[in-house]
Order: sequence, then structure tokens, then C-alpha cells
Amino acid sequence: MKMLAVTLAALMVIASTGCGTDSTPQTLTYVAHGSDNVPHLFKLNVTTKATTAVAITIPTSVWYVTANRNASAVAYERNDANGDHIFYMGMDSVEKQLTTDLTAFAPVFSPNGKTIAYNDLPANSNYEIFTMNLDGTNQKALYAPPVGTLSQFFPQFSPDSKSVVFYIALGCGPNANQVKPELHIRNGYHKNTSSSCAGPQSGTPSQNGWYTMALTDTTPTLVYPTNNWWGPPVYSVDGKKLFVSDYDGTQWNIFSVNIDGTGITELTTNTDVESFSAVPYQTGVLFNRNSSDNSTWDIYTMDQIGANQVLVNSTPSTYESLVDAFWSD
Repeated sequence: MKMLAVTLAALMVIASTGCGTDSTPQTLTYVAHGSDNVPHLFKLNVTTKATTAVAITIPTSVWYVTANRNASAVAYERNDANGDHIFYMGMDSVEKQLTTDLTAFAPVFSPNGKTIAYNDLPANSNYEIFTMNLDGTNQKALYAPPVGTLSQFFPQFSPDSKSVVFYIALGCGPNANQVKPELHIRNGYHKNTSSSCAGPQSGTPSQNGWYTMALTDTTPTLVYPTNNWWGPPVYSVDGKKLFVSDYDGTQWNIFSVNIDGTGITELTTNTDVESFSAVPYQTGVLFNRNSSDNSTWDIYTMDQIGANQVLVNSTPSTYESLVDAFWSD
């Protein structure tokens, strides 16, 4: 876990997850950064392996850069002396502030491009998932449990934009604290909380893990219980399963699990290198693999059962992360 946290401290967490289609070719929108530590938005054609820079001037010293479906806009978090705010930027590279409560972070676009989900820390509460319109209006909690019972992180939308998958850590005791410090280390600074701890209560989730919840529901449903995570899970193209990154006891690898919690399958089985950050691509899966040889996070593809793992793109000394990456035609 220590190596994981240190590695991710050097990384921007990227764009929003969504579905693709069976059309060919498709492109992947992702953010990469190298020695300049500046986030750059790219499109990758998986068929030709060609990359194209997107002309949005993302500011330096921002976190959680997230692109919409066609890479015409990004959202991100910036931390200043007053707190944490989420901003929106289109092709004109004009920055628009969306939140003002000083504690918002980790935005992600819905596949239909109409909604942003994000993390926030309401007064006297634990971390919660909120949604809002692209102009910052209609901000509301996805799931608001009793104060001090649990914390929520890493929202990701379903392909139809009607549901969200997110991580729940119980209370604000050891389990929740296991998540919070790593989340802070990943993003270069620490967030303070002043909430009291009541612990799980009747009617609230009773396990750490990945949960799904429709935007119209009132309670989340457990899919995959785990205390380990590397970035968020993502839905498959058809929305019937999740791809998650988990520690198998030897190494970080990628698993698939049906939405009802059945059929847990380890797709990568490496013992000497990390595989993580899966995203759906047509009938297959794209993912990252750490390369210590040239200090990169390379992009690989495989089918949905883990076979035919092939290198797609690698740039020396550059982190090309697919965490939260988004497909578009």
C-alpha cells in the first residue's frame, strides 16, 4: 500500500468513464503528464495507435482532470488558500467556477454530458457524493446517510447516465481512515475533517466496498466488498458488470464482477507488475500496466475474459493513465 500511495502522488486522476459502441475506429480521451508535471489532454486511436493533442489549455496545479465524451470540455479541482473548488473549461479555455463551499473535489462527467458527479465534505459530516448540472446549479447529495456513519469516494456513472458506482468506507474509524490518507496522498495535500463518528447504523451499509445506486434511489447496493482499491471501478459497455482494480495477495490486478455481485473473475494475473485502471472498449477492455523499464504507465488492451493482452501505447517517462478515461466515437 505504501508503494501504491507514493506512485499515485505523482499522478493526475483523469477523465470520466462511460460506454462505447461497436463502431470502428474509436478514440480514447485521456490525460497524460511527464517531467513537466503539467496535464495534457489527448485522444488515442486504438486501431492506428496515433495520439492527437486536444487544444484545451488545462491549468497547472490542478487535480482530478476529467474530460467529457468528445473532449470538448474538462472539469477539475483546484486547491487554494480558501479551500477546494471545481472548475469547468471548454474549448475557449475560459475557466468557470462551479462550486463555492470550499470542500469539493474529484469531478466526473456523465456519459450523456449533462451531469457532473463529485466528492464533497458537508459541514459536520463525512465525505459524500454530489451531482450538479454543468453550470454548477442543482447541487444535491446522491446518498446522505446519518452523520458519522460512512464516507463515500470515487463516483463513476453507468453507460446510460442513470446510476453511479462509488466506494463506501464505514464510519470514520480505521476503515474510513484507511481510505482518506491514501486519497489525500494521491493528490498532494491533506483535507481536514471535524466530523464525529457514530459508526454504521441500522439500515446503512455494513461493509466496505463498491456500491451502485440509481440517481432516483435512496439507498446504495453492495456489488463488490473490498478494503483495497486503485482508482474507481468502471461499468462494462453493456452496464452488466464492473471492472475493478484490486490486490490479489501478490500484485495489483484487474477483476470483473457482475452487477449482482456474482462471477468475480481475475482478468490479469501478473505477479511482478501492476495492472489497473480498466475501461471498456468495444467488446474488450483497455487498461494500464506499470513499466519500470521506462518509467511509464503503458496502455494495453485485452478481451473481456482477460485473454489477448496487447500493448497499445507507451511514451517514455510519461504517465498515460486510463483512470476514469472515456471512450467516444
